[in-house]
Amino acid sequence: MLLLITITLPLFVVMLAGFATAKRGLIDGGGIRGLTGFVYYFALPLTLFHLYAKAPVEQFDGAYVAIILGTGLAIHLTGLFSARWLFGCSWAEQSIQGIAVSFGNTVFIALPITVGLFGDAATLPMLLAIAVENAILMPFTVALLEIQKAGRVDIGSAAMAAGRAIATNPIVLPLFPGAAVALSGWPLPTIVDETILLVRGATVPCALFALGATLAGLQLTEKMRETVFMVAMKLFAYPTLMFLALTVLAPGLDPIWRAVATISASTPMGANVYLIAVRYEAYVRRASAAVLISTVCSIVSVSMLALWLEG
Repeated sequence: MLLLITITLPLFVVMLAGFATAKRGLIDGGGIRGLTGFVYYFALPLTLFHLYAKAPVEQFDGAYVAIILGTGLAIHLTGLFSARWLFGCSWAEQSIQGIAVSFGNTVFIALPITVGLFGDAATLPMLLAIAVENAILMPFTVALLEIQKAGRVDIGSAAMAAGRAIATNPIVLPLFPGAAVALSGWPLPTIVDETILLVRGATVPCALFALGATLAGLQLTEKMRETVFMVAMKLFAYPTLMFLALTVLAPGLDPIWRAVATISASTPMGANVYLIAVRYEAYVRRASAAVLISTVCSIVSVSMLALWLEG
């Protein structure tokens, strides 16, 4: 219990500090964008490259990847079609709800929590979960939104948009060179290793501070049915389905891998959900409220789930 508190509480304290700083006007939009840009385009890619390069790739488990991908797609499609059946949403709004219930803040919340709890054994399963979300689920949503934007089923345009989403995603790009280094077995040059270690120390705190500051600018909405549905699906339904799927379909899986995937699924919605909603001008207020509420609620829900899985 004490270990969990020392791992999770500082994450949310830093996020709260960013939120309070922005609310008091001590950092403006330009400052937030600058800090976010530093993390997203520089510190985060280097950090992920470093993690992939040192990951024990010989332990890769294809069944694990297939199950978390299938579970992610299942919850994504459930959210997507529920948006139409329950709330009468448009196709673009359905797509946003689909990604909202299946795309979490895995990099900045799940990664430090799982590695803190389980050590290096959590690194590879966590990196695989991050890769599935960012290299498959997010581009899938972009493709759906591009189809809606074109006003017809334009597979070519959708495929190109999905390809761009992958090729320009700073979270996906480090996967390939990092995996190549890991497979080669060659150590990183000392100067490269030490430089990245220096940058890694700033990545998570800067990212959490920027996330908190960003959340300060989000607004709640008067229509809460859709928001509550998305939050419940993301924080409770998704991790429950993930845990059951891995327990039933992969009974021999390392319990740490199952715990990592479950915690990953339980994280609050990533800020990218809100950014995608803004980019395509769909579901913006609902996405804004859902990201904010899920992050606040996750302080308790993720901590309690991690405590249970740790035991």
